[in-house]
Amino acid sequence: MTSLDFKQTISAFDIERQMLAQELAQSIASKETIAAGLLLCLSFLVGRQVDGLQIVKLDRIYPLKRNQGLIDFKLVCRLPNQTQVDLGICVLPSPDFEYVTEACTRLLSYKDFGLDRLCLLRPGDLMTDVYQLPTCLPKLLSSDIGGHFIPLKTRDLLTILTTLSVFRHKDQYLITSEMITAYLTQQDILTSNILIKNILATAQF
Repeated sequence: MTSLDFKQTISAFDIERQMLAQELAQSIASKETIAAGLLLCLSFLVGRQVDGLQIVKLDRIYPLKRNQGLIDFKLVCRLPNQTQVDLGICVLPSPDFEYVTEACTRLLSYKDFGLDRLCLLRPGDLMTDVYQLPTCLPKLLSSDIGGHFIPLKTRDLLTILTTLSVFRHKDQYLITSEMITAYLTQQDILTSNILIKNILATAQF
């Protein structure tokens, strides 16, 4: 990537980051936006080895009709011993008690979707008071079931959502997918992101 390409890409990220920072509260309440950002960012890592973990592919959750979009996507990884792990990613930012109760009841059967583990992503402040949580949520995260919770933090999400926004508006900034990939790789932006690191760590539990 030329120095001009690099400057254009940095500028695009700076502009989008500043705009997103002003409306971040709205973005982090959207399951679809967060899931799309994670799916895109993890796609840049497919074929790479990160912290000893080989990122094999990303896939949809089947059967589609039964899942109904609850589990957002599947991350297929390979451990150092060559064991394959199919990790389900579920973004659940909603504070609605009834919705979370219904969702978690269905999430308890995540292995029926061919998943080895489930990673539940949810704002940390919605997990602090266990007495206000649906009873099925602690059960989902128990050692018996094996679900794993990762808190969504604004700093980590801002990087994820900025990358998504830059990618969606790349033509406007006269940059390409290849330039974005090169920038993310050279600056170690994704592999140093705590949210992504925690997701990949979940695959090794």
